[in-house]
Amino acid sequence: MDLSLTRAIEEASYLSTQKTHRYRPILRYMYEQHRIFNNEVLPIEIFTHLKQFPEFGDYTLEEQDADLSVLVGNNNLVLNQDNTDAVTLEELIRNRKTYSLTEYTIEFEKMLIFMEKKLHRIRGGSLDKKLTEHLHNALVKLNGFSMQTELDSSSLVQLYEAWEELFERFTKLDNDASDYLNHISGDKLDSKMETDAFIVFKNQFCSYLTDFMVELNRNSPAIINIITHISEKKIQNIVMQLVRHKKNMPTTSVVSDKEYSDTFFDVWTGIRNWFLASDTKSSKAFQLEVRTRDAISKMSKLAHFYAERQFVKKSRVTEFLRLADMMHKSGNMEEAHQVFSYLFGFEGIQHFKIARKPSEKNDGTVWDFDPDELEVTYRIRPPSERTIKQNLKVSKVSQEALEQQRLLAERLTYEETVLKAIVEQPCLILKDLETRIESFVRKALLDWISAALLNPVGYGIYEGTTELGVNFKLHKVSNDIIELHCLDGILFLPDFQMTFTEVKTREKVVSGVS
Repeated sequence: MDLSLTRAIEEASYLSTQKTHRYRPILRYMYEQHRIFNNEVLPIEIFTHLKQFPEFGDYTLEEQDADLSVLVGNNNLVLNQDNTDAVTLEELIRNRKTYSLTEYTIEFEKMLIFMEKKLHRIRGGSLDKKLTEHLHNALVKLNGFSMQTELDSSSLVQLYEAWEELFERFTKLDNDASDYLNHISGDKLDSKMETDAFIVFKNQFCSYLTDFMVELNRNSPAIINIITHISEKKIQNIVMQLVRHKKNMPTTSVVSDKEYSDTFFDVWTGIRNWFLASDTKSSKAFQLEVRTRDAISKMSKLAHFYAERQFVKKSRVTEFLRLADMMHKSGNMEEAHQVFSYLFGFEGIQHFKIARKPSEKNDGTVWDFDPDELEVTYRIRPPSERTIKQNLKVSKVSQEALEQQRLLAERLTYEETVLKAIVEQPCLILKDLETRIESFVRKALLDWISAALLNPVGYGIYEGTTELGVNFKLHKVSNDIIELHCLDGILFLPDFQMTFTEVKTREKVVSGVS
C-alpha cells in the first residue's frame, strides 16, 4: 500500500474549520486570479475584493494577515517576498508581499467548482437514446482491426483513435447512466413527482425513457455478441499495440508499460461488466432496465393520483365559490349568518337552554329533571301526495335510456366474446388475419401491444396482460411492415406475433372497448 494514503491532508483543512467562511472566499478569489494568469496577488487586492461584500463589512487588514498566515502554514498559499526597491517600512511589509496558490489548492478549487456546477445543473442525469448505438459502432470499428501482424505507424494511429472513441463513448454512457440512476433513486425525484407541474411533462418524460430503453434493448444483443467473440488474445494484442503507441508519444512523466496496459485492460473489463452479468452480480444494463421500468411505473401512478386529486380540488373550489356567491347576495350580515348556519350548523355552542325552571333545588344535575319536548320543524316542505305520484310515472326518456343500456350491454357482451375467442388461441400472427377486423378489435390489439412494449424482458421479447387477465408474449417475426385490414381502413404496423399463456386470475375482468 502507498504510505501517502495514511497521511492527513492539511491542504483540505480550510474546507471545514471555524473560519471557513473567511478562508474559502480568499482562496476562491485567488483561484479566479490564477485563471486569468495573475498568479501573484497583493494583500491589498484581496482586501479590496472582500470589502465589496456585506459579510466582510468589519473585516480588517490585521485579520486578513492572520488568515493568510494560517493558509500559508496549511500549504494552501505560497508567500513571495520582494524586498527590492522598498522605500518605507509599510511598503516593505505589505506592498512588496504577494501570495500564490499551491498545486493542491488549485486542484481543490477546480474540483469544487465542478461539483457546484454539477449539483446545480437541471440535467440530473440524462439518457440519450443514441449512446448505445454510438458505442456499438465504436466496438465494430475496433473489432475490424486485424492483429495478425504488427501495425505500421498510420494503422497504429487509427487503432488508437478507435480505442479513444470507444473509451469516450463508454465513459459518457456510464457517467450519464450513473447520474440518472442516482437521480431517479433519490428523494428529490419523489418530491418533484408530487407537484402538479410534473403531470404536464410526465408523458414526455416517460416517452423519453422508453425511447432509450428500446434503443438499449435493440443494441445490447449486438454489443454482447461483439464482446463475447473478441478473444482474450486479440485484446492482449490490441493493448500491446496501444502501449507501443503511447510510448512513442512525448510526455514529461515516466509511465511504465504495466501501468499503461493496466489502464487499457481496466477499460475493457468495465465494458464487459457493463453488459455481461457475473456469477454474483447482474450487469449494469439490466439494472438500468429494471430501474427505468420501475421509474416509469411510479411516474404513471403518481401522475394519475395527483390528476385525480386536482380534479377533486377543482370540484370543491366550485362549490365554495357558489356558497361565497350566496353569502354575497344576502341582504345583510344577519341574513348571511343565517345562511352560514343552515349550511355548516351553529358554531361555538356551549350551553343548553330550557324554557322553564323545573325545580327549586340548586344541587341537582340535568339527569334529575324530566326532559323538555321541542317540536322540530323541517326547513324543506315535505312532498305532497300529488308530487309523489308524479315522480312514480315513467317517462318516455327513461324507456329510451333503458333501451340504450340494453343495447350497450349486448354490445359489450359481443365484444367480450370476440376478444375471448382471440386470446383462447395459443398464437396470433397479425399478418395471417384474413378477415377484416372491427374497430374495437384493432383498438384492443393496439392497447395490448402498447402495454407490452413498456415491459421488455430482453432479446426483443415483451410481456403483457390483456383486460381479460390473459398473459401473453410479444415479439417481432421479421422487420417487415404488414397491413392489418379493418372495416374502417388499413393499419400499417410491424410484423408482430402474440403468444398467449396462462390466465393471470380465475375471475375474468369484463371490460368493453368503446
